[in-house]
Amino acid sequence: MKPNTSYYKDIHTLLKGLKTVQPLSKDFHIHQFSDTPNTWVKETSIFRSNTYSIILLTKGEAKYKIGLSEYHITSGSIYFQAPQHLRYYNRLSEWQGYVIVFMDSFFENHAALKQLVTQFEGFKIASKVVVPLAEEILNETKQMFQHLYSISYSNSANRFDKAKALLELILLQSAEHYKLLYQNKKETKQNRIVKQFEQIVEEHLYDITQDKVERLITISEIAEQININATYLGEVLKKVTGKTPKEILSDRIILEARSLLNNTDMAINEIAYFLKFQDASNFTKFFKLKTGVSPSDYRF
Repeated sequence: MKPNTSYYKDIHTLLKGLKTVQPLSKDFHIHQFSDTPNTWVKETSIFRSNTYSIILLTKGEAKYKIGLSEYHITSGSIYFQAPQHLRYYNRLSEWQGYVIVFMDSFFENHAALKQLVTQFEGFKIASKVVVPLAEEILNETKQMFQHLYSISYSNSANRFDKAKALLELILLQSAEHYKLLYQNKKETKQNRIVKQFEQIVEEHLYDITQDKVERLITISEIAEQININATYLGEVLKKVTGKTPKEILSDRIILEARSLLNNTDMAINEIAYFLKFQDASNFTKFFKLKTGVSPSDYRF
């Protein structure tokens, strides 16, 4: 059983849901925040979108959330979104900059771009999604976005082929700075275990939304995938995050439930079965225990 409404399925429904502009095409879009100064949603509910996005924020700030990871995004940042990301944002001040949105169909027949998108860490579940840019790099990146914006709104017959080339350049530079900022840093064994745990949980919840699994994963099964025992996993997570594996998994399930309650018209019992609970009663008890309100009260 799949959700029957707005987990935004494409560029058109995403831009419509966020109250912005009409898309340039079904596969690719770019606009400036200044193109929609009075309509852009200032705070979203938790949502999914079957799209990739790259946002260059040249001015402004926001609270941003991917799964259970929270970010405070400020001026001079570039950040990334992928179809697997369950996301939320709250604009704390007016934004300036650019938004690129594209579908996987945009790069399907472009081998180099496809490789960049599929391998780029910023698009992966449980990876950091925000890259702050030094002033010199910010100016260079801004020029790339400006060029892409101009080409995309031109009358050129090859404008989208040119857009792919420019998007490839943006991702090449982004991957370079991402690696310098995050991937060259030495990671402790415990932090690596936490990241692996988060990765498995995020992938599992995404598979649930795609109706690819029949039941919720257990903590023992997660520990087995990491090649450690469940007791040691619990000790590491408690030390690093302050929470047990069960608490983190429960928090993540609640986040998914809130998204379904906010963004779909699925009945409570449908959401319960969708999230692999045995029945609506168990789901309601779980939700109320974690949030203090019932699913129906939360929705209304």
